[in-house]
Amino acid sequence: MNDSNIAIDVSKCLACGNCVDRCIMDNLRLVLPPCRQASLLDINYQGIFRLTAQGKMTEAARELRRCTPFGGFLAAWGDASASRVCSRGHNGGSLNFTGILAYLEDAVYGPAGRLPRSHKKAVVAGSDEATLQAAYSLRMGGHSVTVLSVSSCPSVEGVPASVLEKTMTMLKGMDIAFETTDAFNVEELCKNFDAVILTGTAAEGMSADEYGLVRDNLFAVISDDTQSPLQAMAGAVRTAHAARNLLEGFSVDYEADQRVARGLERFHGLFEEQEDSPEAAPVVCSGDGFTEEEVKAEASRCLGCGRPIERNMTCWYCLPCEIVCPTQALHVRIPYLIR
Repeated sequence: MNDSNIAIDVSKCLACGNCVDRCIMDNLRLVLPPCRQASLLDINYQGIFRLTAQGKMTEAARELRRCTPFGGFLAAWGDASASRVCSRGHNGGSLNFTGILAYLEDAVYGPAGRLPRSHKKAVVAGSDEATLQAAYSLRMGGHSVTVLSVSSCPSVEGVPASVLEKTMTMLKGMDIAFETTDAFNVEELCKNFDAVILTGTAAEGMSADEYGLVRDNLFAVISDDTQSPLQAMAGAVRTAHAARNLLEGFSVDYEADQRVARGLERFHGLFEEQEDSPEAAPVVCSGDGFTEEEVKAEASRCLGCGRPIERNMTCWYCLPCEIVCPTQALHVRIPYLIR
C-alpha cells in the first residue's frame, strides 16, 4: 500500500471485497485481477487459489460456492477466458484452473444458508444451464421459483451425470420447484407469476432489450449456437438481475454493472513486484487429477494481482474493514492510539 492508514499483507489477501463493502467512507477500492475481469461469472479465482495454497480446502470450496453453485460445471468445462489472461502466463505459464476446480468440486455442494423471504413468484421456462442459473439467481433474492421444462431433467452438455445430479439435489434443497409440461403458454405464465424468464428453445423468436426484458414482466435469455455454455449462463445472470429488480420495485437497469456499484476497478497490468517474481512452471499431475500436495503447489503459483487500495485520506479508523477481513490480511494503522 502507498498510504499511511491501511496495511495489506498481500500473501493473505483473498481480494474478496469485504473491506470495500464495509468502508463507511467509501474510501477503499478493489483492483480486480485479470482472471476475475475475464471470468464471465465473476469468479474470485484469486481467493479460491490462495485458500487452496494454504491447504484450506473447505474454505476454498466455500469461496467457490459463494461465487457460484455451479463449480462442478466450471470444472467440467474449464474457464478458458480467465485462464487465457492469467498474469502467471507471462512468467512460467497460466495456472491450471480446471485441475484446481476439479479437486474442489466434491466439496462445493453444501447448503445455501438462510435466504431472505419474499411473497413474489417467478418461473423460469427451459431445460439448460441458463435455466438453472436464472432459477438460482432469483431464489437467492428470496423469491419463490418454479422451473418449468418439457423434460424431467435439465440437459447440460459436457457435464458428468453425477455432477448434474448433485447440482439438482442442491437446487431442490433451496426449495426451487421443478415441474414438467408439454408446452409453454407464455400469456398464462405472465398472468400467474410476477416474473417470467424464458431460456433456450423457449426463448426462440423472442426479441429482448440489453437487460433481457421483452415486455411487462416477461424476460428472455437470448442465446445462439455460437455461444459457449458460460456465455449463456452469464446472460442468465444479467437477465435474472433485471427480473429481481422488477420484483423488488427497482427499474430493471438498476446497478446493471455491479462491479462499478461495488467499488471495483479494472486491472491495468502487472504490479512491479510481480514482474520480478521468480518463474514457476506449472505442476504436472501424477495421475488423473491433482493430489492434495500437487493442488496446493499449483495454487501457490497465483501472483495475487487483485488487492484493495485506498483512494483518499478520509479514513475514520473505525475498523469495520479490518474486522470483516476473513484472513486478517488488512490492518488499520491508528495514529496516536494504543490498541
